Amino acid sequence: MKKVIYNLCVNGFMRPVAKPMHSFLIETTLVYESIIDYWYQKPQDDYFIEENVTAVIKTFERPKVLKRLILSLRKMYPKMNVIIADDSKNPSYFEGIQTIALPYDSGVSFGRNEALKHVQTPFILLLDDDFIFYRHTKIEPVLKKLKHLHMIDIIGGEVIYLPFYRKIDYTNAGLHPTNATSVIPPGTEIEGMKSYDKVANFYIAKTDSIRKVAWDPSIKRLDHADFFTRAKGVLTTLFDPAFKVLHARTPFDKDYMSKRMDIAKDKLRLREKFYL
Repeated sequence: MKKVIYNLCVNGFMRPVAKPMHSFLIETTLVYESIIDYWYQKPQDDYFIEENVTAVIKTFERPKVLKRLILSLRKMYPKMNVIIADDSKNPSYFEGIQTIALPYDSGVSFGRNEALKHVQTPFILLLDDDFIFYRHTKIEPVLKKLKHLHMIDIIGGEVIYLPFYRKIDYTNAGLHPTNATSVIPPGTEIEGMKSYDKVANFYIAKTDSIRKVAWDPSIKRLDHADFFTRAKGVLTTLFDPAFKVLHARTPFDKDYMSKRMDIAKDKLRLREKFYL
């Protein structure tokens, strides 16, 4: 039923009403969150962040969305290292930020791998371009945990889907078939965080650990489950529910979505890798 309603709103007869309503709800929610941030957001230890972590952002044909993320990130962390991998026709550039211009529509996996080559800090912060930082996107506590938990490679956070504050439970998140065994059994609690086989594409990780797995460049868009399937038995992942980011998707952007949903080749590749 949810898929039917979604299709009616995004592609069906409800689109003329749903599109402006969605934009209104997103903007209203972000204004609400910015007002609360004004009162409760505290200065961050930017030097500690600058020395240790680089934000890696893969973007494609969403310059306004990307700018929104950069503004929210810089508001909290003015000096944090940021690398943007952009395979748009006209890549976006920002002062003080490294943009890697990629061949057009070369894909998420290829872009993240290229960005990873340029990371010089011991940790990375993986971000999608439609995220928004706010008062709960606190990097320091997670980074400090990861620095002293030597057996842990990734600490993931919670993605809050606007405008209805929806969350996805990754407790039993699906992976592709694999004979690998988790390094730490899923559900194991360490310092108030539970181990997962898969978290959202919002996490802080040890750079060298991510390089052990990296992303399969033959998969342009369906990279998420593929990465964590190959990471099972190699990397250890925890989930920190206090580490959060807002997520405002763009389902009414026809040009972007036509590319985003072009996944036939990815499905075939995944079938060859895991199901034959």
